[in-house]
Amino acid sequence: MRRYLKVMLMLILTVEIFAEYKFPMKNPYVATIVGSSKIMTEGIPNEVPTKEYEILMERSKKIPDNLWYDKGFKFSLSKQKGQAPLIFVLSGTGSAYNSTRTKNFQKIFYNAGYHVLTVTSVFNSNFILNVSNSRVPGVLIQDGLDLYNVMGDMLDKVKQEENLHITDTYLMGYSMGATHSAVLSYLDSVGKDFNFKRVYMVNPAINLYHSATVLDDMLIKNIKNKGEISKIVDEVMDAVKRNISPSDLQITEESIYSIFEKQKLSDKEMERLIGLAFNLTSIDLNYVVDQINGTHVYSKTRPEKFDSMFKYFEAINFANFSDYLNNLAYPYYLKILGGDLKFNDVIKYGDLRIIRNYLKNESKIVAVTNEDDFILAERDKQFIKDVFKEQSLIYPVGGHCGNMFYQTNVDKMLEFLKTGVFNNEL
Repeated sequence: MRRYLKVMLMLILTVEIFAEYKFPMKNPYVATIVGSSKIMTEGIPNEVPTKEYEILMERSKKIPDNLWYDKGFKFSLSKQKGQAPLIFVLSGTGSAYNSTRTKNFQKIFYNAGYHVLTVTSVFNSNFILNVSNSRVPGVLIQDGLDLYNVMGDMLDKVKQEENLHITDTYLMGYSMGATHSAVLSYLDSVGKDFNFKRVYMVNPAINLYHSATVLDDMLIKNIKNKGEISKIVDEVMDAVKRNISPSDLQITEESIYSIFEKQKLSDKEMERLIGLAFNLTSIDLNYVVDQINGTHVYSKTRPEKFDSMFKYFEAINFANFSDYLNNLAYPYYLKILGGDLKFNDVIKYGDLRIIRNYLKNESKIVAVTNEDDFILAERDKQFIKDVFKEQSLIYPVGGHCGNMFYQTNVDKMLEFLKTGVFNNEL
Protein backbone atom coordinates (compact mmCIF):
# COMPACT_ATOMS: atom_id res chain seq x y z
CA MET A 1 0.00 0.00 0.00
CA ARG A 2 2.80 2.40 0.87
CA ARG A 3 4.57 1.62 -2.37
CA TYR A 4 1.33 2.26 -4.28
CA LEU A 5 0.87 5.63 -2.56
CA LYS A 6 4.49 6.56 -3.27
CA VAL A 7 4.10 5.76 -6.96
CA MET A 8 0.86 7.73 -7.16
CA LEU A 9 2.49 10.73 -5.47
CA MET A 10 5.40 10.65 -7.94
CA LEU A 11 2.97 10.49 -10.86
CA ILE A 12 0.94 13.41 -9.53
CA LEU A 13 4.07 15.51 -8.98
CA THR A 14 5.34 14.69 -12.48
CA VAL A 15 2.02 15.63 -14.06
CA GLU A 16 1.93 18.89 -12.11
CA ILE A 17 5.48 19.84 -13.10
CA PHE A 18 4.87 19.22 -16.78
CA ALA A 19 1.37 20.70 -16.67
CA GLU A 20 2.81 24.03 -15.60
CA TYR A 21 4.60 24.33 -18.93
CA LYS A 22 1.84 24.42 -21.53
CA PHE A 23 3.79 24.67 -24.77
CA PRO A 24 1.45 22.87 -27.16
CA MET A 25 3.88 21.02 -29.46
CA LYS A 26 5.12 17.87 -27.76
CA ASN A 27 6.85 16.39 -30.82
CA PRO A 28 10.36 17.94 -31.14
CA TYR A 29 10.25 17.88 -34.94
CA VAL A 30 6.85 19.54 -35.10
CA ALA A 31 8.05 22.17 -32.62
CA THR A 32 11.20 22.84 -34.66
CA ILE A 33 9.39 23.16 -37.99
CA VAL A 34 6.18 24.87 -36.88
CA GLY A 35 7.22 26.79 -33.78
CA SER A 36 10.73 28.04 -34.45
CA SER A 37 9.65 31.02 -36.56
CA LYS A 38 6.23 31.69 -35.05
CA ILE A 39 5.68 34.34 -32.37
CA MET A 40 3.42 32.93 -29.66
CA THR A 41 3.59 36.01 -27.44
CA GLU A 42 0.88 38.61 -27.01
CA GLY A 43 1.33 42.27 -27.86
CA ILE A 44 4.26 41.98 -30.28
CA PRO A 45 3.84 44.31 -33.30
CA ASN A 46 4.01 42.96 -36.84
CA GLU A 47 6.57 45.59 -37.77
CA VAL A 48 9.00 47.82 -35.86
CA PRO A 49 11.04 50.80 -37.10
CA THR A 50 14.11 49.26 -38.74
CA LYS A 51 16.97 50.75 -40.72
CA GLU A 52 19.53 48.71 -42.63
CA TYR A 53 23.24 49.50 -42.82
CA GLU A 54 26.31 48.32 -44.67
CA ILE A 55 29.97 48.47 -43.68
CA LEU A 56 32.66 48.17 -46.34
CA MET A 57 35.45 46.22 -44.68
CA GLU A 58 38.97 45.72 -46.02
CA ARG A 59 37.95 42.24 -47.14
CA SER A 60 34.92 43.66 -48.97
CA LYS A 61 37.28 44.87 -51.71
CA LYS A 62 38.38 41.32 -52.50
CA ILE A 63 35.00 39.67 -52.99
CA PRO A 64 34.87 37.52 -56.17
CA ASP A 65 32.92 38.99 -59.10
CA ASN A 66 30.20 36.34 -59.03
CA LEU A 67 29.50 37.15 -55.35
CA TRP A 68 29.15 40.90 -55.98
CA TYR A 69 25.75 40.97 -54.26
CA ASP A 70 27.42 40.12 -50.92
CA LYS A 71 29.79 43.10 -50.97
CA GLY A 72 29.64 44.99 -47.67
CA PHE A 73 28.72 43.61 -44.25
CA LYS A 74 25.01 44.16 -43.66
CA PHE A 75 23.04 44.60 -40.44
CA SER A 76 20.04 46.46 -39.06
CA LEU A 77 19.05 48.72 -36.18
CA SER A 78 15.70 49.27 -34.52
CA LYS A 79 16.09 52.53 -32.60
CA GLN A 80 14.01 53.83 -29.71
CA LYS A 81 13.09 57.52 -29.76
CA GLY A 82 15.13 58.41 -26.70
CA GLN A 83 17.69 56.96 -24.33
CA ALA A 84 17.41 53.17 -23.97
CA PRO A 85 19.40 50.00 -23.34
CA LEU A 86 20.83 48.31 -26.44
CA ILE A 87 20.83 44.59 -27.20
CA PHE A 88 22.73 42.69 -29.88
CA VAL A 89 20.85 39.70 -31.35
CA LEU A 90 23.10 36.97 -32.79
CA SER A 91 21.52 34.84 -35.52
CA GLY A 92 21.47 31.05 -35.68
CA THR A 93 23.73 28.90 -37.86
CA GLY A 94 24.04 30.43 -41.34
CA SER A 95 21.17 32.89 -40.83
CA ALA A 96 21.29 36.53 -41.85
CA TYR A 97 20.57 39.61 -39.74
CA ASN A 98 17.15 39.88 -41.44
CA SER A 99 16.07 36.25 -41.15
CA THR A 100 12.58 35.64 -39.79
CA ARG A 101 13.77 34.40 -36.39
CA THR A 102 16.22 37.22 -35.87
CA LYS A 103 13.57 39.76 -36.88
CA ASN A 104 11.14 38.17 -34.42
CA PHE A 105 13.60 38.77 -31.60
CA GLN A 106 14.10 42.28 -32.94
CA LYS A 107 10.36 42.93 -32.60
CA ILE A 108 10.23 41.42 -29.11
CA PHE A 109 13.14 43.46 -27.78
CA TYR A 110 12.09 46.69 -29.47
CA ASN A 111 8.63 46.26 -27.98
CA ALA A 112 10.31 45.81 -24.57
CA GLY A 113 12.11 49.15 -24.92
CA TYR A 114 15.53 48.22 -26.33
CA HIS A 115 17.56 49.59 -29.20
CA VAL A 116 18.21 46.40 -31.23
CA LEU A 117 21.18 45.56 -33.46
CA THR A 118 20.86 42.33 -35.45
CA VAL A 119 23.97 40.34 -36.37
CA THR A 120 24.49 37.81 -39.17
CA SER A 121 25.87 34.34 -38.37
CA VAL A 122 29.59 33.66 -38.85
CA PHE A 123 28.54 30.78 -41.14
CA ASN A 124 26.66 33.08 -43.51
CA SER A 125 28.41 33.97 -46.78
CA ASN A 126 28.06 37.70 -46.09
CA PHE A 127 30.02 37.33 -42.86
CA ILE A 128 32.64 34.96 -44.32
CA LEU A 129 33.31 37.21 -47.31
CA ASN A 130 33.41 40.55 -45.53
CA VAL A 131 34.47 39.89 -41.94
CA SER A 132 36.08 36.50 -41.32
CA ASN A 133 39.86 36.73 -40.95
CA SER A 134 40.38 33.00 -41.28
CA ARG A 135 37.72 32.69 -44.01
CA VAL A 136 37.22 29.19 -42.58
CA PRO A 137 34.70 29.48 -39.70
CA GLY A 138 34.32 26.84 -37.02
CA VAL A 139 36.89 27.75 -34.36
CA LEU A 140 34.96 29.47 -31.57
CA ILE A 141 37.57 31.92 -30.31
CA GLN A 142 38.65 33.01 -33.80
CA ASP A 143 35.04 33.45 -34.95
CA GLY A 144 34.28 35.21 -31.69
CA LEU A 145 37.08 37.71 -32.24
CA ASP A 146 35.75 38.45 -35.73
CA LEU A 147 32.27 38.98 -34.28
CA TYR A 148 33.57 41.09 -31.42
CA ASN A 149 35.45 43.43 -33.75
CA VAL A 150 32.68 43.87 -36.31
CA MET A 151 30.08 44.45 -33.58
CA GLY A 152 32.28 47.30 -32.38
CA ASP A 153 32.25 48.69 -35.92
CA MET A 154 28.47 48.34 -36.05
CA LEU A 155 28.03 50.19 -32.80
CA ASP A 156 30.41 52.97 -33.85
CA LYS A 157 28.52 53.43 -37.11
CA VAL A 158 25.06 53.75 -35.60
CA LYS A 159 26.29 55.96 -32.77
CA GLN A 160 27.81 58.29 -35.31
CA GLU A 161 24.95 58.29 -37.81
CA GLU A 162 21.93 57.99 -35.51
CA ASN A 163 22.98 59.91 -32.39
CA LEU A 164 22.15 56.82 -30.38
CA HIS A 165 21.84 57.22 -26.60
CA ILE A 166 22.54 53.97 -24.75
CA THR A 167 22.19 53.21 -21.06
CA ASP A 168 23.52 49.62 -20.90
CA THR A 169 24.49 46.98 -23.44
CA TYR A 170 23.07 43.44 -23.53
CA LEU A 171 23.64 40.36 -25.65
CA MET A 172 21.52 37.40 -26.71
CA GLY A 173 21.73 34.71 -29.34
CA TYR A 174 19.86 31.62 -30.44
CA SER A 175 21.23 28.28 -31.65
CA MET A 176 24.83 28.85 -32.83
CA GLY A 177 24.34 32.54 -32.05
CA ALA A 178 23.80 31.51 -28.42
CA THR A 179 27.09 29.62 -28.46
CA HIS A 180 28.86 32.70 -29.77
CA SER A 181 27.14 34.84 -27.13
CA ALA A 182 29.02 32.88 -24.46
CA VAL A 183 32.30 33.34 -26.33
CA LEU A 184 31.69 37.08 -26.77
CA SER A 185 30.99 37.47 -23.07
CA TYR A 186 34.31 35.75 -22.37
CA LEU A 187 36.17 38.02 -24.81
CA ASP A 188 34.48 41.10 -23.39
CA SER A 189 35.56 40.16 -19.88
CA VAL A 190 39.05 40.97 -21.16
CA GLY A 191 38.41 43.56 -23.89
CA LYS A 192 35.77 45.60 -22.03
CA ASP A 193 34.57 47.20 -25.29
CA PHE A 194 30.90 46.57 -24.51
CA ASN A 195 30.74 45.65 -20.82
CA PHE A 196 27.71 43.47 -21.47
CA LYS A 197 25.39 43.81 -18.50
CA ARG A 198 23.59 40.52 -19.11
CA VAL A 199 23.78 37.70 -21.65
CA TYR A 200 20.97 35.32 -22.66
CA MET A 201 21.59 32.06 -24.54
CA VAL A 202 18.70 30.25 -26.24
CA ASN A 203 19.22 26.63 -27.41
CA PRO A 204 23.01 26.83 -27.72
CA ALA A 205 25.12 24.18 -29.39
CA ILE A 206 27.75 23.02 -26.90
CA ASN A 207 29.89 20.98 -29.27
CA LEU A 208 29.64 22.29 -32.83
CA TYR A 209 30.78 19.05 -34.43
CA HIS A 210 28.30 16.88 -32.52
CA SER A 211 25.35 19.18 -33.27
CA ALA A 212 26.24 19.45 -36.95
CA THR A 213 26.71 15.69 -37.27
CA VAL A 214 23.27 15.08 -35.75
CA LEU A 215 21.70 17.41 -38.32
CA ASP A 216 23.70 15.83 -41.16
CA ASP A 217 22.52 12.36 -40.07
CA MET A 218 18.88 13.46 -40.00
CA LEU A 219 19.07 13.67 -43.77
CA ILE A 220 21.53 10.85 -44.46
CA LYS A 221 19.72 8.15 -42.46
CA ASN A 222 16.42 8.93 -44.19
CA ILE A 223 17.60 8.56 -47.78
CA LYS A 224 19.01 5.65 -49.76
CA ASN A 225 21.79 7.62 -51.45
CA LYS A 226 22.81 11.16 -52.40
CA GLY A 227 20.99 10.83 -55.70
CA GLU A 228 17.73 10.80 -53.77
CA ILE A 229 18.50 14.29 -52.39
CA SER A 230 18.07 15.73 -55.89
CA LYS A 231 14.51 14.42 -56.03
CA ILE A 232 13.74 15.85 -52.60
CA VAL A 233 15.20 19.22 -53.57
CA ASP A 234 13.09 19.22 -56.75
CA GLU A 235 9.98 18.59 -54.65
CA VAL A 236 10.93 21.40 -52.28
CA MET A 237 11.67 23.75 -55.17
CA ASP A 238 8.28 23.02 -56.75
CA ALA A 239 6.60 23.75 -53.42
CA VAL A 240 8.62 26.95 -53.02
CA LYS A 241 7.64 28.17 -56.48
CA ARG A 242 3.97 27.51 -55.72
CA ASN A 243 4.02 29.27 -52.37
CA ILE A 244 6.52 32.13 -52.65
CA SER A 245 6.35 35.01 -55.11
CA PRO A 246 9.39 35.47 -57.42
CA SER A 247 10.29 38.75 -55.69
CA ASP A 248 10.57 36.94 -52.34
CA LEU A 249 12.25 33.80 -53.66
CA GLN A 250 14.80 32.85 -51.01
CA ILE A 251 15.44 29.20 -50.28
CA THR A 252 16.20 29.27 -46.57
CA GLU A 253 15.59 26.99 -43.61
CA GLU A 254 12.73 29.25 -42.54
CA SER A 255 11.06 29.41 -45.96
CA ILE A 256 11.18 25.61 -46.23
CA TYR A 257 9.66 25.22 -42.77
CA SER A 258 6.92 27.75 -43.51
CA ILE A 259 5.83 25.87 -46.61
CA PHE A 260 5.71 22.42 -45.03
CA GLU A 261 4.45 23.36 -41.56
CA LYS A 262 0.80 22.72 -42.44
CA GLN A 263 1.45 19.33 -44.03
CA LYS A 264 1.04 16.15 -42.02
CA LEU A 265 4.48 14.58 -42.17
CA SER A 266 5.80 11.45 -40.47
CA ASP A 267 8.71 11.71 -38.03
CA LYS A 268 10.97 10.34 -40.76
CA GLU A 269 9.79 12.96 -43.24
CA MET A 270 10.23 15.74 -40.68
CA GLU A 271 13.73 14.54 -39.79
CA ARG A 272 14.60 14.53 -43.47
CA LEU A 273 13.21 18.04 -43.95
CA ILE A 274 15.19 19.44 -40.99
CA GLY A 275 18.33 17.70 -42.26
CA LEU A 276 17.78 19.03 -45.78
CA ALA A 277 17.32 22.61 -44.52
CA PHE A 278 20.64 22.36 -42.68
CA ASN A 279 22.30 20.77 -45.69
CA LEU A 280 21.44 23.82 -47.82
CA THR A 281 23.43 25.96 -45.38
CA SER A 282 26.31 23.49 -45.57
CA ILE A 283 26.32 23.53 -49.38
CA ASP A 284 26.68 27.30 -49.38
CA LEU A 285 29.41 27.10 -46.72
CA ASN A 286 31.39 24.49 -48.67
CA TYR A 287 31.11 26.49 -51.89
CA VAL A 288 32.04 29.93 -50.53
CA VAL A 289 34.97 28.74 -48.38
CA ASP A 290 36.35 26.62 -51.23
CA GLN A 291 36.12 29.48 -53.71
CA ILE A 292 37.53 32.36 -51.69
CA ASN A 293 40.44 30.29 -50.35
CA GLY A 294 41.28 28.83 -53.76
CA THR A 295 41.49 25.30 -52.33
CA HIS A 296 39.76 23.76 -55.40
CA VAL A 297 38.31 20.86 -53.47
CA TYR A 298 35.10 21.03 -55.48
CA SER A 299 36.08 22.96 -58.58
CA LYS A 300 39.29 23.81 -60.42
CA THR A 301 37.99 27.07 -61.88
CA ARG A 302 36.52 30.30 -60.51
CA PRO A 303 33.19 31.38 -62.04
CA GLU A 304 32.85 34.69 -63.86
CA LYS A 305 30.31 37.30 -62.76
CA PHE A 306 27.28 35.93 -64.61
CA ASP A 307 28.27 32.28 -65.05
CA SER A 308 25.71 29.56 -64.45
CA MET A 309 26.37 28.07 -61.02
CA PHE A 310 24.94 24.65 -61.84
CA LYS A 311 28.25 22.92 -62.58
CA TYR A 312 29.81 24.25 -59.39
CA PHE A 313 26.98 23.06 -57.16
CA GLU A 314 26.89 19.78 -59.08
CA ALA A 315 30.57 19.29 -58.13
CA ILE A 316 29.76 19.96 -54.46
CA ASN A 317 27.15 17.18 -54.69
CA PHE A 318 25.26 18.08 -51.50
CA ALA A 319 28.39 18.21 -49.35
CA ASN A 320 27.41 18.46 -45.68
CA PHE A 321 29.01 19.99 -42.59
CA SER A 322 31.11 16.91 -41.91
CA ASP A 323 32.48 17.25 -45.45
CA TYR A 324 33.27 20.89 -44.72
CA LEU A 325 35.25 20.01 -41.59
CA ASN A 326 37.09 17.12 -43.26
CA ASN A 327 37.75 18.68 -46.66
CA LEU A 328 38.23 22.36 -45.86
CA ALA A 329 38.48 23.28 -42.17
CA TYR A 330 40.84 20.57 -40.92
CA PRO A 331 43.32 20.87 -43.85
CA TYR A 332 43.34 24.66 -43.41
CA TYR A 333 44.08 24.59 -39.68
CA LEU A 334 46.57 21.74 -40.13
CA LYS A 335 48.48 23.98 -42.52
CA ILE A 336 48.26 27.02 -40.22
CA LEU A 337 48.92 25.34 -36.88
CA GLY A 338 51.31 22.56 -37.85
CA GLY A 339 51.58 18.86 -38.48
CA ASP A 340 50.84 17.76 -34.93
CA LEU A 341 47.24 19.01 -35.14
CA LYS A 342 44.73 16.16 -34.99
CA PHE A 343 41.17 16.28 -36.30
CA ASN A 344 39.90 15.95 -32.73
CA ASP A 345 41.85 19.09 -31.82
CA VAL A 346 39.80 21.08 -34.32
CA ILE A 347 36.63 19.61 -32.81
CA LYS A 348 37.79 20.77 -29.34
CA TYR A 349 38.19 24.32 -30.64
CA GLY A 350 34.50 24.22 -31.55
CA ASP A 351 33.35 23.21 -28.06
CA LEU A 352 32.18 25.57 -25.29
CA ARG A 353 34.10 23.45 -22.79
CA ILE A 354 37.20 25.44 -23.75
CA ILE A 355 35.82 28.36 -21.69
CA ARG A 356 34.16 26.25 -19.00
CA ASN A 357 36.05 27.91 -16.12
CA TYR A 358 34.92 31.36 -17.20
CA LEU A 359 31.29 30.32 -17.71
CA LYS A 360 30.88 28.56 -14.38
CA ASN A 361 31.96 31.69 -12.51
CA GLU A 362 29.94 34.24 -14.50
CA SER A 363 26.53 35.03 -13.01
CA LYS A 364 25.39 37.45 -15.72
CA ILE A 365 24.83 34.64 -18.25
CA VAL A 366 21.68 32.50 -18.55
CA ALA A 367 21.39 29.43 -20.77
CA VAL A 368 18.06 27.81 -21.69
CA THR A 369 17.37 24.78 -23.84
CA ASN A 370 14.93 21.87 -24.16
CA GLU A 371 15.07 18.29 -22.94
CA ASP A 372 14.18 17.13 -26.45
CA ASP A 373 16.59 19.42 -28.32
CA PHE A 374 18.08 16.83 -30.66
CA ILE A 375 21.29 18.81 -31.38
CA LEU A 376 22.49 18.18 -27.80
CA ALA A 377 24.04 15.01 -26.42
CA GLU A 378 23.14 14.03 -22.86
CA ARG A 379 26.59 15.21 -21.76
CA ASP A 380 25.87 18.60 -23.34
CA LYS A 381 22.68 19.02 -21.32
CA GLN A 382 24.59 17.96 -18.23
CA PHE A 383 27.24 20.57 -19.08
CA ILE A 384 24.54 23.26 -19.09
CA LYS A 385 23.24 22.10 -15.69
CA ASP A 386 26.69 21.79 -14.13
CA VAL A 387 28.16 25.03 -15.47
CA PHE A 388 25.24 27.47 -15.38
CA LYS A 389 23.48 25.85 -12.41
CA GLU A 390 20.57 28.07 -11.21
CA GLN A 391 21.22 30.34 -14.20
CA SER A 392 19.94 27.62 -16.52
CA LEU A 393 16.62 26.02 -17.40
CA ILE A 394 15.87 22.96 -19.50
CA TYR A 395 12.27 23.06 -20.66
CA PRO A 396 10.60 19.63 -21.00
CA VAL A 397 9.64 20.11 -24.68
CA GLY A 398 10.30 22.45 -27.58
CA GLY A 399 12.71 20.70 -29.95
CA HIS A 400 15.43 22.93 -31.36
CA CYS A 401 14.35 26.58 -31.00
CA GLY A 402 10.70 25.56 -31.36
CA ASN A 403 9.51 27.30 -28.19
CA MET A 404 11.75 30.37 -28.06
CA PHE A 405 8.89 32.70 -29.04
CA TYR A 406 6.42 31.11 -26.61
CA GLN A 407 4.97 33.46 -23.97
CA THR A 408 6.55 31.70 -20.96
CA ASN A 409 9.99 31.63 -22.58
CA VAL A 410 9.85 35.27 -23.67
CA ASP A 411 8.62 36.45 -20.25
CA LYS A 412 11.48 34.70 -18.45
CA MET A 413 14.02 36.12 -20.89
CA LEU A 414 12.78 39.71 -20.61
CA GLU A 415 12.50 39.47 -16.82
CA PHE A 416 16.11 38.34 -16.46
CA LEU A 417 17.47 40.96 -18.83
CA LYS A 418 15.57 43.68 -17.00
CA THR A 419 16.15 42.66 -13.38
CA GLY A 420 19.13 40.31 -13.39
CA VAL A 421 17.05 37.73 -11.54
CA PHE A 422 16.38 34.47 -13.39
CA ASN A 423 13.32 32.42 -12.49
CA ASN A 424 14.43 28.89 -13.36
CA GLU A 425 11.19 27.29 -12.17
CA LEU A 426 8.56 26.15 -14.63
